[in-house]
Amino acid sequence: MKKITILLFFALISNAFSQNGKIYLKNSKYTAGAPNTYVYEPPTGLVIETSSKANILYASDDDSGVDISPLKKSEKGYEFTAKVPDATRTILVVISDLQKIADNNNKKGYTLYFKTQNESELGKTLAKEIFLRYYGISLLKLDLDEKSENLVLEYEALFKKYPDLKNDNVYMNYLYLLESVNKEQAKTETLAFAERCLKKNTETSLVNAYYIYERQGMTAEAEKIKKDIFSRYPNGEMQKNTFIRDFMNHPDKNEAYVLKSINTFKTRFKDNSKRSISYLYQSLARIYLDKKDLEKAKSIEPYLINPSSLYNDMAWDLSGGSFKAPGKDLDFAAKLSQRSLALLEKNKKENFYTEYQGLYNMYADTYAHILYKKGKYEEAFTYQDSLRKVDGLDSNGKECYLAILEKVKSQGEVKEYIENEINRNTVPPAIFISKLKEIYVAQNLPLDGYEKFKEKADQNLKAARAKNILETFGTTTATDFALKNMDGKEVKLSDYRGKVVVLDFWATWCGPCKASFPKMQDLVTQYKDKDVAFLFINTWENKKEDEVLKNVTNYITEKKYDFNVVFDSKSEVVANYKIKGIPTSILIGKDGNILFSGHANGGLGEMIDEELK
Repeated sequence: MKKITILLFFALISNAFSQNGKIYLKNSKYTAGAPNTYVYEPPTGLVIETSSKANILYASDDDSGVDISPLKKSEKGYEFTAKVPDATRTILVVISDLQKIADNNNKKGYTLYFKTQNESELGKTLAKEIFLRYYGISLLKLDLDEKSENLVLEYEALFKKYPDLKNDNVYMNYLYLLESVNKEQAKTETLAFAERCLKKNTETSLVNAYYIYERQGMTAEAEKIKKDIFSRYPNGEMQKNTFIRDFMNHPDKNEAYVLKSINTFKTRFKDNSKRSISYLYQSLARIYLDKKDLEKAKSIEPYLINPSSLYNDMAWDLSGGSFKAPGKDLDFAAKLSQRSLALLEKNKKENFYTEYQGLYNMYADTYAHILYKKGKYEEAFTYQDSLRKVDGLDSNGKECYLAILEKVKSQGEVKEYIENEINRNTVPPAIFISKLKEIYVAQNLPLDGYEKFKEKADQNLKAARAKNILETFGTTTATDFALKNMDGKEVKLSDYRGKVVVLDFWATWCGPCKASFPKMQDLVTQYKDKDVAFLFINTWENKKEDEVLKNVTNYITEKKYDFNVVFDSKSEVVANYKIKGIPTSILIGKDGNILFSGHANGGLGEMIDEELK
């Protein structure tokens, strides 16, 4: 790696010094491509444990990541040494003791800037610091400003001082934010940026132009650029991404094909980074696990970004995928689940792992489900009860906990648990209400007591839905739209005013979407002659509109679904409805207000019936 020494302008631009603590380079100079030692002076009176580590979030022009470095006692406090990628522009540091934050500079982190040797580099570095905040929030749990309108203003202030940034890659980050603040301005500036990218005529700028035109639905322009990129850069980033996408879409990924693809990828693109090859090795791991060869899967764990998640996913599938469904191979599922928990604990001991509790809740819940189905009720209870104590059970987990509770506790304790859940203003699963009534009847208790709990549970549900809608959309009013259906006819949401409307967002590449369709068809049939309309909004497709129309029409016809499919070709409706993942269903009442937004269709019928009353 090229070795460059750069003088830092800390006094001018670094906020690594705070009123309470300080982090700075020991030798005042940053050496790119080499380990650098930093001094950490903790706030006065703060006790730093011997096991504490510096968690370093770094960002370069094209990459970001996290490094961990142990603290060592020094004359001025502590020191830590870390080597980040050559192109790193800025780092954000917090100090942790295992899974506890020891010092995060009042939830702002300690920021250090590199690559500040001239105005051009300084501008890029400051822009990258804005970009890095998102990861600071999600990975380091910092309290940083993430409001799009505020970040847009910060970027615009930078562009005014460093106008050349409007021709740089960082401008794309600004445009994505601007789209959520001012869509029309964003479209105008995005297309202008695409033109500048074409004039710049580098691989990176052409790729930016391609994605802009593709996202804007300018298919002909996008395809022309793509053809040029493929011709000029046969082993470039776009070819690499295409290779991975084609690999993922291959219908028959057997072991020989995957191994050959891994070798071809490494040889052709000279890329051995875990971020890239993990996609390939994940398929290989699945092949080994399908053959129940856990040892072979373990042997390639170093090439996987998150092997524990893979093990948990497969264990969950083998367990039946829900509390009610029967399992397939519970013994092997238990081994996979145990491995997922073991790897999670290993990561916890080695790193500051902000996702630990959430992942533990998920993995332990999977293991408890498996234990329950294996008849190991006491052990299953130990896991589920630990999750209950940290409020780590989702609806399915609560159903499982209730079933386990019935096996290991008295009927009175089961009743107490259900009533406590309702009194905590939570939304209990439907089985809780029916079980509570069953207990009242069995114990010959006055049913008016049960009715009070049922009424409160209904109120909890309505309040939770209303809160979710306001938090998600900022309003309860559904946004109107006009999209074309498979017959080319324009369909407006407002045309269905006075009816209950279900919007179902989906894509042809989305497996879970297609898996939900049989139940959705049942609902369409059930409410065919009632004041209910279903619109299946096809979105997030990355193909030409005529090709998407053909694929969708063939699929819907082949499956004999009676769906009114409309096409969100520009992905505008999905953005307006703030959809984060698909499938997502949105229920709209007769008055045009949003009643529900979520991923499950199991309870849609009940909600529709309630609205039709």
